[in-house]
Amino acid sequence: MTPILYYWAPCETCSVVTRFADEHGIDLDKRDVEQEGPFQELQELGGDANLIPYLYVDGELINGNDDVVAYLSEKYLP
Repeated sequence: MTPILYYWAPCETCSVVTRFADEHGIDLDKRDVEQEGPFQELQELGGDANLIPYLYVDGELINGNDDVVAYLSEKYLP
């Protein structure tokens, strides 16, 4: 299953995660919380759109650049 990244496209903080994933060829299902659907999904999962980015994987929300990058590094990098 492809991890879901809840982010906001203009967000500089979020760009850390998207750039990291792009640089390492990690496929993410990117969902911009500026759109109503992804915003509602994130809220239903217990996330706060003011605290993005979030990575949703294996039924768990991972919040913040450091934790998301650490998870992606552990799972996808040799």
